Amino acid sequence: MFRICAFIAVLLASGCGYQLKQPYQLHPALEKTHLVLSLTSPLYQPLATALTNQGIQLVDSESADAMLVIGHNRLVKEIQSIGVNNRVQEYRLDYQLDFKVYIDSQLVLESRRLQLGKDYAFDIGQITGTQSEERLLREQLYEDMAQMVIRYLANQSIQSMETEAAQ
Repeated sequence: MFRICAFIAVLLASGCGYQLKQPYQLHPALEKTHLVLSLTSPLYQPLATALTNQGIQLVDSESADAMLVIGHNRLVKEIQSIGVNNRVQEYRLDYQLDFKVYIDSQLVLESRRLQLGKDYAFDIGQITGTQSEERLLREQLYEDMAQMVIRYLANQSIQSMETEAAQ
């Protein structure tokens, strides 16, 4: 009886379709990449972690086969809405990032702009909670942008990157 229950449990678990997340297929030349971004940038750690999780080895510029150059990297806080008492009710965090990819010193992916935004409510009576929420949203935006860069690189086929290099 125990064997039958164990067999059914194994059969159900294998049939549910659960699979571990696989790394994205990135261009093979990106295996040894130099990341051109200030170490003090809040994006550096999430992006470096995301790249290494994809099997990319971050190296110095002399031993790199590819360079990921982060250009415009800006997070802006804007007023989203104002209440009837002329006080801010919502803020918006807009994050913009431009990046380029060089392989063997040739530009293979021209400057691309990625953009993310998040809104959050502001209450002067809950200022401590609102500041914590803003800090968490900023960290989440950096994490999301790092994943967005990885997905963008994965969606670029080898042929399209090589075609741009030839032009």
